[in-house]
Amino acid sequence: MELPLVQPGERICPESALEDGASLKFRVLENERLIEAFLIRHAGQYYAYKNRCAHMALTLDLEDNDFFTIDYRALICKTHGAMYQPDTGFCFAGPCYAESLEALQLEVRDGHVVLGRPPGE
Repeated sequence: MELPLVQPGERICPESALEDGASLKFRVLENERLIEAFLIRHAGQYYAYKNRCAHMALTLDLEDNDFFTIDYRALICKTHGAMYQPDTGFCFAGPCYAESLEALQLEVRDGHVVLGRPPGE
């Protein structure tokens, strides 16, 4: 199934669509290329990142839309085991220690999670 393309200012999903520990994949346009991204809900807040490990240009989830560790305390790269803080994208364990996932800007507007505009736009 093809992932939806979400442009800045467009809705990703209703706020009620994700419970804590859940995720949703979508695509964004970057330099005229489609890039896979994902939205998570953690501790009642929403965060979005490009679906690219800081260690190598591989997707974190290996295509199964499952980004969290079993205890839901961290995001994990299923290829090399890099672990990231859900709220910052900071890698606290693994081969890319102290690097970070690339975050996407979000807004919550009218009951929906909306993709924000990149800084400087």
